[in-house]
Amino acid sequence: MKKLLLLMLLVGFALPAFCAGEGNVKLSLWDRYAVSIPHNNLDEIKGVDLGIGSTTHNVTGFQGDLLWAETNNLIGANFAWGISKTSYAQGAQLAFVTMSNSITGAQLGAVNMSSRSVIGAQVGFYNQAEYINGVQLGFVNYAKYIYGLQLGFINIAENGFLPAMIFVNGRF
Repeated sequence: MKKLLLLMLLVGFALPAFCAGEGNVKLSLWDRYAVSIPHNNLDEIKGVDLGIGSTTHNVTGFQGDLLWAETNNLIGANFAWGISKTSYAQGAQLAFVTMSNSITGAQLGAVNMSSRSVIGAQVGFYNQAEYINGVQLGFVNYAKYIYGLQLGFINIAENGFLPAMIFVNGRF
C-alpha cells in the first residue's frame, strides 16, 4: 500500500514536467466544472487533461477521460472509454466511439466516423469517412472518396475499384 501511495505521489509531482509549453494540467469533474493548474485556463490546455468527462477548446498533449473527451483542436492523443469527439485532430483518437471532422493520424475504436477527411488510419468494427487517404481496417468500411485501401468484410468506396466489395477495396 505504501508503494502504491508513493507511486501516485511521484506521478502527481511529475505531471507538470511532462507538459509542453506552459505546463497546464486540467482536472475535470464534469464538462467545464474543472480546475487547471497553474493558470486556471480551461480553454487552452498544453499538457494533460484528465477527468470523468471534459470539453476543452484546444488540447496540445493528452486528453484522457472516463466517459467522453471533446475538443475543437487536438494535437496529441485523446482517450475516453465512451466517446471521443474532435473537430480537427493531429494524432490519435481512442474510444468506443470516435468522431471528428478531419483527422491526420489514427482513429481507434469500435465505431470511427469522420465527416470530412482522414489522412492515416481508421481501425474498428465500423469505419466511415467522406474522404480517406490511407487505410480503413474493420468489419464494415465506408468512404465516399478513397485513395488507399479498405480491408474488411464489407467495403464500400464510391470511387473504389468497385463501389462495394468484400474483403478488400481501394484505389491508388
